[in-house]
Amino acid sequence: MKSVWPVLLILLLTIHSKADDNDGIESEDGDAAKFYNMTYREQQSALEKKIFYNYRNNRRPVRNVSQPTTVSMHWHVIHVSVNANEQTMTLHGHLYMSWFDEFLVWDPKDFNGVRTARCKKWQVWQPKVRVINSVSGVNSLFEISTQGHALLEMQPDNRAKVEIYPTFSIKVGCLMDFSDFPNDVNKCNVAVFTTEPMSQVQINIYYALPPSLSFAWGDQSKKRIISDFNVVNITNNVVYYSEGNYTELAPIVENELSQTWTMVMTTVVFSRHSPFFFAGVFLPNIIGTLMCVLPFFIDSCAFASFTLVSNMIILSIFLQDAFSKFPLATKGVPKSLIYYDVLLISTTVALLIHIVVMFATAARFPLPDCLNPRPFF
Repeated sequence: MKSVWPVLLILLLTIHSKADDNDGIESEDGDAAKFYNMTYREQQSALEKKIFYNYRNNRRPVRNVSQPTTVSMHWHVIHVSVNANEQTMTLHGHLYMSWFDEFLVWDPKDFNGVRTARCKKWQVWQPKVRVINSVSGVNSLFEISTQGHALLEMQPDNRAKVEIYPTFSIKVGCLMDFSDFPNDVNKCNVAVFTTEPMSQVQINIYYALPPSLSFAWGDQSKKRIISDFNVVNITNNVVYYSEGNYTELAPIVENELSQTWTMVMTTVVFSRHSPFFFAGVFLPNIIGTLMCVLPFFIDSCAFASFTLVSNMIILSIFLQDAFSKFPLATKGVPKSLIYYDVLLISTTVALLIHIVVMFATAARFPLPDCLNPRPFF
């Protein structure tokens, strides 16, 4: 009986070793000597030859043409630039896209267990992504880079997952309102779509993740302030365009799918960052207001007039500097600028009143009691 146990143990080990389905060199299906003798370049060349044999990059990567290709998209923004004078916004970053290709397939057992490969981006099929509201036009090809590489990952269901990370530099026009300066908050949209209708290509948000922001690294990774603006939030959502209308409801009928395009709308919300508004705008206005009111409490008309003239000179000098800092307003003039204009007009009127009173007093012309100079105390 004792002699049976070693035989059973050897039999179990043999069955277990045969049940293992290893890839590459360890697989019984592969030629170990051939793998060992091949250089890395030879292995890569053989794999690329296998993948792209009879492959066409202008053919949608599905065997059933009635099935659409689903493209997952994620925005990684590394810089935002807002031009208030041009009413434009420029986004810089990387656009992650992934989909499944049913023609880019290979058997990992034949290539040393390799399941991931890399190739040039132009070698594989990729969705034709365009920017709708680009300042260069909807047919411009320069916003999203055409250079780079594609990552191929073999899947168990005999298809490959394709991933690309092209860089982008997109400049779009926006309607901004700075009438509430310096508390103005604006938003700007970047809309991208594929030239193929939904019956062929459909876009979704990669795992419903919002756009990621990386304006800086390390301790400054939470940076959100760029120039005069603070990036409050960046969101995106999928909308559908058909017959000149936009909707968030996805079509279902086949006829509607062939006449509808998927769009990804990325919205950037930014507020004004003006840390020197108090010292540069608010405080000079308060001082100018005091210099406009105090001359009415001065006994000497000549000294009061001199004070008002000085105030006008100061306000005029400040006006030139203020106009260079105030943004262009498309819907209304900023309240702080309106207050400044009223202050300048009030100072001018006060100066004219004091000049009239001064000349009338010198000519001994009778004045109303309210205009007669009198000491404040």
